[in-house]
Amino acid sequence: MKKKFNIMLIILTMSGIGYAQTVQIDPRLEKAYSAEHLQRMQKETPLILELLNYELDHSWYIAEPEMQQKIDDMEYLYYKDPETGERAEMVEKIELGEVNIAEFYYERPFDRRIFYRVGKTNTIIGFYSNKEISEMYNATKGYSYE
Repeated sequence: MKKKFNIMLIILTMSGIGYAQTVQIDPRLEKAYSAEHLQRMQKETPLILELLNYELDHSWYIAEPEMQQKIDDMEYLYYKDPETGERAEMVEKIELGEVNIAEFYYERPFDRRIFYRVGKTNTIIGFYSNKEISEMYNATKGYSYE
């Protein structure tokens, strides 16, 4: 989790974006961070908090049916233990309107997507790479690397 956080900090710092308004804390983040940590982010690093809020809804997707042929080679998706940050029990199913990725234990490589199978269902969840998330987020702000 620290590695992911550090990568986001570097990307946002390099973009040289100033930020003055208060970013609201999405309550779903409380599954991954303490209230004190979230409040500190809100005050000291609001850009990171805004990116974390953005990731909750835009950094994952349900994979298309053509991925089904690869499902046997995929790892299962697990919940994250809120106390230790380690892998906990397996996610048996997900309800699309209720997905909170802050609850999940997953890796997010910098430059490639990663996929997990959800329990014994035929559902596959995909996570965009850190690079893609940064580009998507920056695009919503009107920033570009080109």
